[in-house]
Amino acid sequence: MITGLALMYRSLKQPNFCDTMSALRLYLSIFLLSWAQIISGRLASASNADLSRTLPNILALTNASLSVTTIPRDFHIERLFHAPIPYLPEACLFNIIAGLRATVSGDFNTNTPVTGFRTTRFVQPIIQTSSSAVTEIPRKYVIWGLFLTGYYLHRFNAYQLSFFSLWVNEHEVGGIGVGGRGPSSRLTAPSPAAAPAPSSNTLEIDYAYFGEQRLGKGAVYMTIISALMEVAPPPAESSITETWINFLQGENCVFVVVPSPAGRTATTPFTHFHLAELLARAADYYEQSGRFGQLEMNVSVDGLKIAQAAFSRKEGLGVLNYNGTSVA
Repeated sequence: MITGLALMYRSLKQPNFCDTMSALRLYLSIFLLSWAQIISGRLASASNADLSRTLPNILALTNASLSVTTIPRDFHIERLFHAPIPYLPEACLFNIIAGLRATVSGDFNTNTPVTGFRTTRFVQPIIQTSSSAVTEIPRKYVIWGLFLTGYYLHRFNAYQLSFFSLWVNEHEVGGIGVGGRGPSSRLTAPSPAAAPAPSSNTLEIDYAYFGEQRLGKGAVYMTIISALMEVAPPPAESSITETWINFLQGENCVFVVVPSPAGRTATTPFTHFHLAELLARAADYYEQSGRFGQLEMNVSVDGLKIAQAAFSRKEGLGVLNYNGTSVA
């Protein structure tokens, strides 16, 4: 019933819906049917008010409202479907980080296979991508879509079974499912930090909490998600020679990284790959420690320090130096 309503709503919304999107409809049907038994059981005892909350609901989110300049203003997401099957907030955001870490490692302007992302730490929800081209989707659409999906879940506290369609202007280009058993779902990584390095250099990170103020789990993870999206466009091996700062509007958390003198050289550069790896490992460290406070990280390769980074409250951000401390 819910599947039929979802597809009927889409047909009414776009009576001349192009044939190239039939694959996306098919995916959505499979996505919803895979949960049919669970949803049926939940709806059996639901009131009319409860039932209304499971019906398709279009809610658009564009980057124009976020002041995010990385995403073109003509790209947005719409929530096509949601159901009262809840997930842990940290599971949703952690698996989105894993998806971003796996996706940003490739060429920003290439396609990437349709797949699902989850981790050994959180086997649900699977974060499932889909495409109008059935098997592949432009990598940049996945990156932008994962960011906006994470923001939507966090901003509206909507951590539940959902499907978001991805749009460029008036053209639907793909989708992202949160939960379910998508046809292409697979275990992609034991943690966000599990992506293979492009070289034999081993990234070493020393962590140290500082201060007593908490940042909050959602704020930390959304800052990491935002930063990973910003890391994506440049080539992974391109170097970072200036202070790099990222924060998300509305969150009292900022991430800053300062390359060391050695990290600014051509022989031992601090690269965008290192930055993506640093962010992914920070998510893993936070989740393992269970403490979401201000965190400082010293980054080395083969024993040579190449950068220093920190997650901090915006109003308390200090200037990083290279003796392992933060000074106001």
